[in-house]
Amino acid sequence: MNNMLSEINEILDLCDAMIRYIKERGEIQPGNGLYQAYKTQIYAFLKGRKLMREDFAPYQVLSQFYYRGANYTVNLNEAQMIRKTVAELKHSLFPNYFESIFISHREKDQRQVGALIELLYCIGIPRPTAARQSCIFCTSHPATYIANGERNMEEIRSRLTSDNHTFYILWYTDHYFESQACLNEAGAIWAMGKKYQEILAPGFSGSKIGGLLDKQAVWFQADNKFRLNTFKEQLESMFCLESLSQNAWETARDRFLEQLAK
Repeated sequence: MNNMLSEINEILDLCDAMIRYIKERGEIQPGNGLYQAYKTQIYAFLKGRKLMREDFAPYQVLSQFYYRGANYTVNLNEAQMIRKTVAELKHSLFPNYFESIFISHREKDQRQVGALIELLYCIGIPRPTAARQSCIFCTSHPATYIANGERNMEEIRSRLTSDNHTFYILWYTDHYFESQACLNEAGAIWAMGKKYQEILAPGFSGSKIGGLLDKQAVWFQADNKFRLNTFKEQLESMFCLESLSQNAWETARDRFLEQLAK
């Protein structure tokens, strides 16, 4: 992930912590540790990127709530405005950098999608660990699916509306177009202006897509080697990944194609 994206995510986490604190205990004082940590990090972020300018709208808003004296407090509306502005700052500064992947697919196609996920790991998308959640969200894969006890549709809705810069992969098969839930996901992804890539499973015809999404976007067949090469390069740029050696990539790509062929 881009380092600057990580920095602003830490600031957003502090904003969320302040909002929780205010909801539980009331207004937050300028001397509070959470607010002090927020002030330190937002100041360093803005100054380091020379964004402390009067003509820069986010700075104008954030500077209004940068309290120094003990006579001020931050209430819930102010904390929510701070968070909203930091989120807008993130979207405006880093529109082409991403931190997570959402795979829209039919569970009947989980073996194909499992092969895709392994390919993404080989490209460099981080695997989940005990300390780090999965960067990939996929409802049918054991390493990426929804936790026990969570509500499926609520979690999907939350993923679609979060502040994360998420790249959406739509894995098309006949099964996908038989599912109203999958079509709803695709429609929501398009309507919300998300960045997405349509990938057609081997044997699935592009003529079946119809008018589902904007036809200006380029889809590709999953077994097209040249398109996969380009896809890999796009992901490396979007997620700030170190490029694989040619031999390592071709080995991973060909293994993926062999699995699809089965």
